Amino acid sequence: MQAPLREGKKEETLGRADGITRTGRSLLFGLLLIVIATVSGLVYTWERLVVESMLRENITLARKLDLIQKRSEILACEVTRLGARTRIAALAEADLGMTSLDWDDVIVIQEVGGN
Repeated sequence: MQAPLREGKKEETLGRADGITRTGRSLLFGLLLIVIATVSGLVYTWERLVVESMLRENITLARKLDLIQKRSEILACEVTRLGARTRIAALAEADLGMTSLDWDDVIVIQEVGGN
């Protein structure tokens, strides 16, 4: 058997019985709970979307950074290769007709005193 519902003042009833209506406060409380649940779900979804978009952007930037670092390494190797003394000496002799310096043929003239 169920216990009978308590009847008190009309605005303080605890449930429905014959001739007793639901109070406006319980309806507002129920609506408030539904609104809170809906808003929290929307906030969670929005926050999740923001985090995922930031994650995608970070991954894209990390890939670009890796590509730039690899290109920098390749260019550094290319600069080192092109700036090698032996390569420059070979180009000077072949293209410009220059010869290597023989220090035995060099005479240094030093001016002492000045006019």
